[in-house]
Amino acid sequence: MRNPKSIALLLIGLFGAPFLSHAQTITREEFLNQLKERHPLFEKERLTSRIEKEERNSFLGAQDWNVLSSVDLVHEEPALPVLAPEETDAVAVSAGVERLFWKTGGRLSTSLTSSRASLEVDPSLGFPGSFYEHRFEITYTHPLMRNRNGFLDRLLYDLKQFDIDSSDVLAIENMEDFLAGSEAKYLDWVFLTEYKKIVSERLGLSEEELARTRRKREANLVDQADVIRAEDAVRIWKQSQVLVESQWDGLQAELAVLTQNDELYKVGPDFNLYDVVEQVALKDAMSRLKEKSRLISLLDIRLRQLEHVRRGFEDTSKPDLALVARFNTKNADEDFGDSLETDKIDALVGLQFSVPLGNRTAKAQIRKTGLQIAQIRKQRDEVTLTLTSALANLHIQIRKLEEVLKLNREQIKSAKERTKEELKLYDQGRGELTFVIQSRDNEQNAKLTYAQNALTYHKLLIEYRALMDELYQ
Repeated sequence: MRNPKSIALLLIGLFGAPFLSHAQTITREEFLNQLKERHPLFEKERLTSRIEKEERNSFLGAQDWNVLSSVDLVHEEPALPVLAPEETDAVAVSAGVERLFWKTGGRLSTSLTSSRASLEVDPSLGFPGSFYEHRFEITYTHPLMRNRNGFLDRLLYDLKQFDIDSSDVLAIENMEDFLAGSEAKYLDWVFLTEYKKIVSERLGLSEEELARTRRKREANLVDQADVIRAEDAVRIWKQSQVLVESQWDGLQAELAVLTQNDELYKVGPDFNLYDVVEQVALKDAMSRLKEKSRLISLLDIRLRQLEHVRRGFEDTSKPDLALVARFNTKNADEDFGDSLETDKIDALVGLQFSVPLGNRTAKAQIRKTGLQIAQIRKQRDEVTLTLTSALANLHIQIRKLEEVLKLNREQIKSAKERTKEELKLYDQGRGELTFVIQSRDNEQNAKLTYAQNALTYHKLLIEYRALMDELYQ
């Protein structure tokens, strides 16, 4: 359901765990903490959110002041030079700034224009042959319906926050998935440690039995066949010992590379494979899952994002009504100095109104977004059912395995008692060595089954904790 990378060895020195230098074991918590501190996956996932934030911040540029400037050269000859200059040559220089204000949706622009014009006119018309003109203008537009309070202007910026929230959740999910897989490997290491103990114990018993059988053979109390059987038992368990040690060493090396800590080559795992963990009631676990599941929260974020998108389309469908205010001062004169006295004032206050007839595009987008919202809600219900059904499955398996582990302990006890009785019969000459070897094998197999079931139990707990989003906080 839920869905590895090395860095410079210098990190081992910088972030190395001194508590391992003299210790012989490493706990599960220590192992996982080292992964969180050193493995590049964690920093990689954290960078995802930072990338999304910087992309969101790029939209802030829409609020920046924009500087505008222009230089125009004009030559004009009227088609019908009646009461007008026969020819006009002019140069105009203008500069200004403009800005958009997200909090209000308003737009402010200012400009300063200076120009000089040369005219060819009939002297009898009384027009000057040249003059200078200066103009300073301020314009402000404020939306009253569409884009009120700047909603549409900052829509992309606001929508990006939902992507940031989603990336945060997905990053944590990816880190938790990695920790779940790594913790399962640690548990495999714990199991192999227990397996080594079982095999070593069985090999020791086989060697003791071989020595005893040889002594009995020297005393002519048993046949040579019993010595051969005892030797075969020793060979078989030596083979098992070499095999499990190779698996243990290989897994230890893998975990050392994962944590980028060479000290791990010197230690073993510290974890009680046979501990039983108390679980909350299934009903309470389901309630907590529905309230706090990250997968469900991802869909909730998507729902809120779509609702915000729909508000944007609804705002787009509104008429565009805006208040416009414009003010300028200007002056023109043949003398440059006199033209700088811009004491002639123009002022305008008015309303601008426009509305698209039919508005079919916005209406279609509103309907589409409404359908997407309905779809996400159904998907949320689907995911909730999938998660709760998986939780019920895991909860029952864990409970039943606790009962199996109890039976395993009883089976081991029974196997030990049987071995004791078979040895007693064999020492009295009333039993066969084959039965002793078989009984001891059964005892070790019972221990191995117990360890395997305990491993399965704790791996189910990992799945359970991952499902409940408890592995990474």
